[in-house]
Amino acid sequence: MATARKRIVFVDDEPAILSALRTLLYKERQRWDMVFVGGGAEALAVLRAAPADVIVSDMRMPGMDGATLLGHVRTEFPTIARIVLTGHAEPESVERVLPTLHEFLAKPCGGTALRDAIERALAAAGYPPAPGL
Repeated sequence: MATARKRIVFVDDEPAILSALRTLLYKERQRWDMVFVGGGAEALAVLRAAPADVIVSDMRMPGMDGATLLGHVRTEFPTIARIVLTGHAEPESVERVLPTLHEFLAKPCGGTALRDAIERALAAAGYPPAPGL
């Protein structure tokens, strides 16, 4: 019996970062339905259309920053695991985002570390680990 693919939403305002994430996680496409969006408002629209299992967001983005986005996600979609992946984090931003997330990762982040964080988030939500992990 096949299990449903888990849906992961990645949010970053830099197209090059989204492209790098897409490349880094290419082999996971058989296990995960991955969506890549360029900002907070777009991420919320995507989640309202079809909720996800995990969201991975940058912190510093124009319009809606990662802390604000993840606060909305926590309120509207409390079952979605929330991960920050950022290269820029001022102490006050970190303080704002900590209550809203499950894990904090710093850029640059290797594929193994990112995969492991997503797997931990899925496990914490009650999903079984992927075969071979």
